[in-house]
Amino acid sequence: MYVIPYGDGSLLSVWIQPRASRTMLIGIYGDNVKIAIKSPPIEDRANEECIEFLSTILGLPKRQFKIKSGRRGRRKKIYINEVAPDEVVANLQGAVKKS
Repeated sequence: MYVIPYGDGSLLSVWIQPRASRTMLIGIYGDNVKIAIKSPPIEDRANEECIEFLSTILGLPKRQFKIKSGRRGRRKKIYINEVAPDEVVANLQGAVKKS
C-alpha cells in the first residue's frame, strides 16, 4: 500500500518524475503514488514542488508535510502530520479522477 499509519499521521510513498512537461498526479506506480514534477532535481526544487503540489491536492498546509527519506532520489517517504491514511487515499483518488 502506498500510504500507511505513522506516528500521528500517515507515511506516503511517492515516486517522482522530475523535468516533466507539467506537474500532475499520474496514478499508482507499484507501491507508490507517481507524481510528474515540472522542476528539475536541482537545489531541492523538485522536492519543494512535490510538497507544494501534495499540499494543494490534499488541501493541507505545507507545514504538515516532511520528507522522511529519499530527499535525493526518486522514491520518497513523505510524512503527513495529523491526517489519517484513509483521508489521504480518498483525496488522492479524487485527484486522479479529476485529471
